[in-house]
Order: sequence, then structure tokens, then C-alpha cells
Amino acid sequence: MKIVMRTARNALIGATILAGLPGFAAAQDMPGEIVVTAQKREQNIQNVSLAISALGSEGLADLGRQELSALAAKLPSLQVLAYSPTLTVFNIRGVSQNDFADTQEAPIAFYNDEVYVSALGAIAGQTFDLERVEMLRGPQGTLFGRNATGGLVQVITAKPTADLSGFLTVTGGSFGQIATEGAISGPLSETLRARLSFTTEHRKGYIKNTIGKDIGNARFYAGRFQLAGDVGEGGSFTLKIQGMRNDDERNGGLYSHRTAVANADGLGEYVGPNENPFGTCNGCDMFGYVQAGSDPLKVAFDGPNSFSRTYWSGTLRYEQDLGDVTLTSISDYQYLKKRYGEDGDMSPAPIFRYYTAQDLDQYSQELRLSGDSDALNWVVGGYAIKIVSDNDYNTDLSAIGLDEVYGGRLKTTSFAAFGQLEYAINDQFSLVGGARYSYDRKILDFTHSENGVVDFTFNRASVGKLARQVFKDYSGKVGVNYKPNDDTLIYASINRGIKGGGFGTPAFNPGDLTTIPFKKEVLTDYEGGVKLTIDRNTHVNLSAFYYDYKDYQAFELIGIALAVRNKDATIKGLEFEFNTRPADGLYLSTFATYLDSKVKGVALPGGRIADTRMPQAPKFSAGGLVRYELPVGAGKLAMQTDWKYDSSQYFSTFNAPVDRQAGRIVGNARITYTTGDRNWELAGFVTNLTDKHYKLYNLDLSGPFGFTQQTYARPRWFGVSVTRHL
Repeated sequence: MKIVMRTARNALIGATILAGLPGFAAAQDMPGEIVVTAQKREQNIQNVSLAISALGSEGLADLGRQELSALAAKLPSLQVLAYSPTLTVFNIRGVSQNDFADTQEAPIAFYNDEVYVSALGAIAGQTFDLERVEMLRGPQGTLFGRNATGGLVQVITAKPTADLSGFLTVTGGSFGQIATEGAISGPLSETLRARLSFTTEHRKGYIKNTIGKDIGNARFYAGRFQLAGDVGEGGSFTLKIQGMRNDDERNGGLYSHRTAVANADGLGEYVGPNENPFGTCNGCDMFGYVQAGSDPLKVAFDGPNSFSRTYWSGTLRYEQDLGDVTLTSISDYQYLKKRYGEDGDMSPAPIFRYYTAQDLDQYSQELRLSGDSDALNWVVGGYAIKIVSDNDYNTDLSAIGLDEVYGGRLKTTSFAAFGQLEYAINDQFSLVGGARYSYDRKILDFTHSENGVVDFTFNRASVGKLARQVFKDYSGKVGVNYKPNDDTLIYASINRGIKGGGFGTPAFNPGDLTTIPFKKEVLTDYEGGVKLTIDRNTHVNLSAFYYDYKDYQAFELIGIALAVRNKDATIKGLEFEFNTRPADGLYLSTFATYLDSKVKGVALPGGRIADTRMPQAPKFSAGGLVRYELPVGAGKLAMQTDWKYDSSQYFSTFNAPVDRQAGRIVGNARITYTTGDRNWELAGFVTNLTDKHYKLYNLDLSGPFGFTQQTYARPRWFGVSVTRHL
């Protein structure tokens, strides 16, 4: 295996040099060739009057079995917060939700085949056997609901086929990684088709633990079965059943310890190796510990660092052609059972342990009618969802005399009615309008105990209406499109997105129980853009936007008190995408983004009021890809490299010095050989080519404990894969 990995490494370094390092890209697949369903109907991506990016099947294959955070390197204006599979939070144009409580829903929605996935712990692992991934930037509440305030990420699974087809990919990589992905699809009869897909991943931990088992390992299994059929005259259905299992992984709390002390604003600053602010020892935290060495991926944890998850979902989609109108019904059920534990103090001593448990049931139903004519495309419908989430937490600080046990049940019920139309005034101008009315009701039954004694309850019996929150509001869209010719689209729109309010999850008694609920947020987006196609081989897309963000739900940590506070914010931005095929076999693409964000009137822990930057909102980002294909023997050799630059960013609205991640450049490379009959494919890849250490997440605990929890991206990763197509 070492010989194979060494050979792959040398080949990839050569491929990087040949392909050319200066290139930048968003995706391998040409956007002009991708059909998307961003507006609940199939459209060429260049004809959709909103900022949208997509990865097709080839671009997804290039991810090389990376974590979901790898999508951020491929798609503009996207950041991903994913510290272990327990939580995945997407950030688009600076909009996100950084609260790690299991009850929270994000303002960047995640969809699987038009089905909303509310649980942040159910997202990781769903990206196998896909047709494409779509990312819609800006509020998408009209067609996709109340929690698509800042946009959404949608995965589209590969569907059952009328002809026999399939594939099997086996990947071997660093840290003993063995991963598989495969599918078989074909007809069962003249009217029935089926597809069976699966994926697995086993690997050792990539974070070296000097006093125990390494952490960051994987024991993951997932499968999906789809049955599609024709019903009568113009009817069709797809039944999809999907399951995922993480089997007692050492994948909780993938942190690195760093000693920090609170400054005059109550914000963490790093402690130098010769400093002793707590009177314990040089460079040490309040408990007298400092992580040895400078490698953030070499730790000394006593545990627990555990993660287990079982997820099931079942979806029935039915479509009926009614002549000029199509009826669509989507019924879905999801079940999640998740157990998580982390070594919160990140030291050999049992000082701070944090555990969570979640059991969730989600039911949803969408019914819609759609139609089109020469001048008009329209869709109207209704939507209902019910979420019941039972959550238990344990902040175990028994070493200093505190043991906090808390949690309960959150019930969410929501109903919505929506409609959108696009009317062509003539061959050049069209108008777009839509609206969605949403009703949300959330009921919390929460109990908190300290050292075995219940110190407060929060439910309708104890606090009345405070534990029952109801939100009624609308999202909407108005826009105008101008097509002076078939290769140019100019659009402008105003979009309003909403996210219902909710409840914080206090780990300690907040004293004032009225601080637990938080209000809804409203984002109004003023946006315009241009999409150009030049000689069919080149695409240039530009967009500009201004966000007026009212009551942004900002997650705050003051001392040991966790809360969500509503703040006003603004975000201004520019986005540029370019791709071209200037010669046979050569593909180039690039993207660049600019963000100017401001959260207004943030009360820092030390009492000062300040305007700060949105979390995970780098001012500048740029990325791209160079790919070159050439015939070799009877087959084809493809070499490519992709790189992304992000300027500095913060991980909280406080903008603490320890929350800052400096600007970085990260790149990947891949070389692929495909046989002439396209039945076999051999690939070698390396991710994080320069082995860059950079943070994906940070939690500033300098005030109460004298340290900060930091999650770093995976190190440089080599791999080879073999694919057999039927």
C-alpha cells in the first residue's frame, strides 16, 4: 500500500505542474450544460434568473471522498461549518446559524430531492450516488420555505433508469481509508424501474491522541433504494427509502486545545508560551494544562470523543399530468437517533465533558400544481411539516463541582401556502412574482437541573405563553428579466426571506427566563445579475446584492451562558464566475466574491457596544480549476488542479482575536485514466495539497476556562480509486 500511495503522490505532483497552478474554478462540469430545478421546473442553469451554482456528476466525483466541507472549495460564497458529522451548517454570503444545539434549524436550508432536512445532524453522509448538487444564493423562501433565508443547498440523487446500468468505486486513502460507493439500476418490468445505491467508509483517526486511541475515525454505512413506476395515463411515482449509520465512531469533539485569556472586552486572546495569566504554569490554562507542541492534530484527550447516529427516511413522490397542468405530491418521513460526547477540556484530566442525545421525528407533505404556456410559467401549492425533537444535554464539570443536566421536547408545526409565476411580456422582457405565507408554532418543554436538583423548568405550565411561540409572516419575490438575445440574461429582483424564531438552550440557569426565546429574522435582498454565453464554450456570470437583515439570530457565548440574540445586520456583495473551453481537452474556470458585512450594536462580554463582521464572511474569496484531457493509448488521461483563496474571517459575531482565521490558500489535484470503452476508471488524488493547517470552527471559552476549542480541517490526504461501470 505504501508503494501505491507513493506512486500516486508522485503522479499527482506531476499532474499539478502540467495542469498549471494559477487556474481557479467553481466546478468541472460546464454550467451551461447543467439542467437544474431551482424554480421547481427543469431549466438550463444559464436561463435561471438568480445566482445559482451547480456541481454535476463529474464535479462530484472530483471531491474524492472528502467531507462536506470540500464543497466550499468548489462553490462561490460558500463556507461549511462541520466539526464531526454531529453538525453541518452551511454559510452562504455570510448568512448562517452557529448555535450548536440540536434543536436549532439553519437559515441555509438543506434539501434532498426537494425534501427539507431540518436536523443539522442528519446532513452529513447524504452525498452519495448523486446526479448533481445545486446551491441557490439569496432568499429562496417563496418556493422552498421559511428557513431558506440566505439560500439553500440541494442534492439531487441519481434516479432509476430504463436500461441496466451501474457502477462500483473502491477508494483507498490516507489513515487506512477504505471507502466504497456503488449503484445498480434498471427495469423490473415495462412500467417499473429500480435503483439500489450504497456507500461505506472505514478509516483510522487522523488526529493523533498520545494517551489513547486516535480520534476522527469513521465507521459509516449508508444505502438508498428507489422504485419508480408509471401509473395509468400520465401518472408516475418514485418511492425512496434511505438509511445511514455511524457506528460508535471516535468522532466527537475534534478539537485542538489553545490557551487563551479574556481581554478588556471579555474576548479571548492567545497566551504565549512564557505567559502565566492564571498563576498555574507558563502557557497553561486555568487548570494547569497546555497542549504540547505546535501540531494542532496531535492531542492528549482522555475522552469520550464518541459519536453514533442512525438515520432513516422514506419519501413518496407522485406526479400526474393533467394536460396543461401537472400535479405533484411529495410525502416524507425522517427519523434520527444521535448520541454524541466530547472531551470539552481537551486534556488528560476529566474536567469538562459534554454529552448530547437527540431523537427526532419529522413528517412533511407538499402538494403543488404547475403549468406553462408560451408566455406564462406558474406554480401554486401548500406545505405542512411537523417536527418532534427530544433532546438531552449534560455539561459535566463535576471536577469543579458543577454537573448540569438539561433538555426536553421541542414540537414544531408549520403550514404554508405559496405561488410563483413568470410572465413573458415579449421575447425580451419577462416579469417574476411570488409569495409564500407561513405559520409556525413552536412549543418547548424544558427542564434544567444542577448537581441533581431541578433549578428551573420552562414549559406552558411554568411560564405560560412564553413556552409557546407562534410566528406568522410572508416571504416573497418580484423581479424583471431582460434577454436581448439567446446568449444574454440580465435580471433584477427583490427577495424577502424569513426564519421563524425559537428557543435557546441554556446550559446554566439564565436567571431571567424571558431571555430564552428569540424572535424571527427577516432578510430583504436587493439583487441584480448578468449571465453571458459566448460562442457556446464560454460563460460569464456576474451578480451584485445588498442584504437588509432585520433581527438576525446571532449566537452568543458570554462566560458560560449560551444564547441567541436578535441583531440587525447588512451585507453587500459582488460575485463573478467564468468558465471556458479554449481548446480541445482544456477546461478553465474561476470565481471571485467580495463581501462587506456588518452586525450592528453587538454587546461584547466586557460591556462595550460595537459593530462587527458576520461570522464566516471573508471579504475576498477566489477559486478555480484547470483541467486538461488528452488521449493515451485507447483511453483518455485527465489532469486537474483546483485552488481556493479565502481572506481572513471570524467564527462568532464577537470577532474575538481567537475567533479569527487568517487568510489561506488551499488546493487539490487529481489525475484520472479512463479506458476507451469507458468501463474502467483509475484515479489518484490529493486534497489539501500543501498540508495547510486552518480552522473550520472555534468556540471561545477563555473567560470561564482559559482555553479555546478549535477544529482544524483534515490534513493532506492521498488516495487512489478504481471505478467499474456496467
